[in-house]
Amino acid sequence: MRKKSFLTASLIFAVVVCAYTQEFVVTSPQLKAVVLEEYTGMKCPYCPQGHAVAESILTGNPGKVSVIAVHQGSFAIPDEGQPDFRTAFGNSLAGQTNLEGYPSGTVNRHFFSDLSTSGGTALSRGDWAEASQQILAQESYVNLGVTTDFNEETRELSVTVEAYYVGNLPFGVSSNFFQIAVTESNVIAYQAGASSTYNHKHILRHLITDQWGDEITEIESGTVVNKTYLYTMPEEWVAENCEIVAFITESHQEIVTGVTVPLIDGFSDGEVNPDYARLFTEFPIAVGQDSETSEFLFTIINGYDAEQEFVLNLSYEAPVDWSVSFVYDENTYIESTEILLDANEIVNAQIIVVPGETSGVAKCVLTLQSTDFPALEEKVCEVFVVSGVQNLIVNGSGTNTGISSYEFEHYYKDGLLNAGCETVGAIPGYAFEQAVEFGVLENVSSLYFNIGGTTPVLTLGQVVALREFIDNGGNLFVAGQDFGRDIMASGATSGSITHKTFYQNYLSALYLNDGDAANNSFHSVNTDSIFGYIPPSTLIDAYDGVFDPDAIKKYTNSTEIFLYPSGKAGGLRAYKGSARIVYLAFGLEQIANEDTRNEIMDRTYRWFEGWIGTGCEVFDKNQLSVFPNPASDFLRITGIEGDYKYTVTDITGKIVKSGMTSISENISISDLKSGLYFIEINTSNQSFLNKFTKL
Repeated sequence: MRKKSFLTASLIFAVVVCAYTQEFVVTSPQLKAVVLEEYTGMKCPYCPQGHAVAESILTGNPGKVSVIAVHQGSFAIPDEGQPDFRTAFGNSLAGQTNLEGYPSGTVNRHFFSDLSTSGGTALSRGDWAEASQQILAQESYVNLGVTTDFNEETRELSVTVEAYYVGNLPFGVSSNFFQIAVTESNVIAYQAGASSTYNHKHILRHLITDQWGDEITEIESGTVVNKTYLYTMPEEWVAENCEIVAFITESHQEIVTGVTVPLIDGFSDGEVNPDYARLFTEFPIAVGQDSETSEFLFTIINGYDAEQEFVLNLSYEAPVDWSVSFVYDENTYIESTEILLDANEIVNAQIIVVPGETSGVAKCVLTLQSTDFPALEEKVCEVFVVSGVQNLIVNGSGTNTGISSYEFEHYYKDGLLNAGCETVGAIPGYAFEQAVEFGVLENVSSLYFNIGGTTPVLTLGQVVALREFIDNGGNLFVAGQDFGRDIMASGATSGSITHKTFYQNYLSALYLNDGDAANNSFHSVNTDSIFGYIPPSTLIDAYDGVFDPDAIKKYTNSTEIFLYPSGKAGGLRAYKGSARIVYLAFGLEQIANEDTRNEIMDRTYRWFEGWIGTGCEVFDKNQLSVFPNPASDFLRITGIEGDYKYTVTDITGKIVKSGMTSISENISISDLKSGLYFIEINTSNQSFLNKFTKL
């Protein structure tokens, strides 16, 4: 049951949905506006300092900033005879911020990794200005206009909001929400740290659209949404001192943009700060096939009311036998071209990708730079084509640590190539969720997540996509020293309940602690049939002074495969249905011994491909040898006595040759096709694994 409001008000939630035609909101691209929600209370002695900061941001950015003072918490409880500024909404709003003191504030309910100290959206007053400047520089995909009409006799208020979608919703966002707040200023009352006649401003009085807003669905570029809300104002509020703050959110968090108008005869067409141009595409990732064309359609908008010249440039990374180009105005280019657009003109371009025989990923980056305003930041849009890839590396896209996972990608790629994998490619973490949504992973059997010291380690959308991939039988390898901490520790940036249940129920892992410098080496659990007898290795600091590999423990159906000197686990393997999972609590880049690193990738790849391992003691690889390698007609095994069983498999795990022989005999391979193979040697109590190339 919904709580009663502290002030009795009559809410007529009659929503009129108008025709989907633009009436007054501006349609040219705009940058975002700021909505600063300040959490405060009349008994908070430092809150007047927060009020002053909010007011300076407001006055310093006219027409671009809205302020809502949310009175809640213990500081907001009035004494007898004092006004009550609390609402039914304040505690819920504050509850999602992780605020640790007052005054605190959120800027567009956005998480600023470089400013947040609480692990949430709450910021101290000293960071509000910097956060606001970051928001004001960002593109808004939607413009918001608002008009008001107030009947003084009946005190009936009519608020009409009109949204125009310049671009499509960001990937992973399925809807938006209209939010309409009523605020009041010039309310004279007590304030700790100030006086008994303090001028309270921007007090949140009510949310006309209720706690979390009115949902907007089925939105795409060019859509106009026009709605009207009716509300009867309480007699206690002075209409001349009230304002309407309208804003648009994604779910209960992230505010896209907002606008403030007077409650009486308010009007705004939604112009904040015109954006000089836009560049976007609806479908950013696709499955490719050898010699078949993949096309991506781009929309380009001149955002100014004047003719403007641009440079359109294409850069890309792709296998050498792939073809990449772009088309503009029926002409094909492989690098760049200049284009001239009329005022507010909208045009299209296409990127064309034709994969070759080589498996891999093409990353194509189209940029748009104004020639007339070269100091303005260029517009960037990326697309990906995945062709022939069965083993996909996903590079962590977290930005909190300043570490780039891309510098560690080669450890994964080299390890897979060394294991004989010829169907490998890589994409960034932010494209992974899109890859699942657009069916790009249909041919991918195994994922290798390169977290690389980055946080947040996983977005919520990536967790949902991973669960779907694993539930469909896909294998997962994930490695990173803070993967467990960032999900399971207090204040974690990836610590939703969805993340936590994924960690326990899919990785079958328990997080013990953040680890320490004593976790500076590891050794294999030699009783494990898959990873036993891998050479031990030291662990190094790969992240510029941050070294604390997590300590973990097996949970339910997992097996501990690597241990630190303390005996605590640093690696697990598990089954989830038919899927196979390997989780390392340290990054591949932290493993000092290259042979150990490659051996882990070799065993993982083979296990993912169907190898069931061995229950025997594994020979030291320095003890046995296979020669010649590469070979044309035969193989000879040295370093073993007596008879032994051999099994030869191709890179798919299919057995192509097996038998019993002795140390004095050769193994004929003349009937095998050219390529990479694996040979397993077994005696009564030992096993040996190696690969060879047939010429």
